[in-house]
Amino acid sequence: MDFTRTEPARGSQTCGYQMQVGSWQNDGHRFCADRKARGKYFCNERHQEVLDTYGEIRMAPGNAIGK
Repeated sequence: MDFTRTEPARGSQTCGYQMQVGSWQNDGHRFCADRKARGKYFCNERHQEVLDTYGEIRMAPGNAIGK
């Protein structure tokens, strides 16, 4: 799993799931930098994590689906 500290564009093919919001070490935010899974808003791992946690996925307009 790769990560980036800058949020990817919503229309990109990068997952972008926010995995960390700051921390006590103050090393900042972390976003998943894996490629979106085909037909999903996130990579396979994050997609399943969201479903397990929230039961559904609702995204704002402008978010790309994996190709």
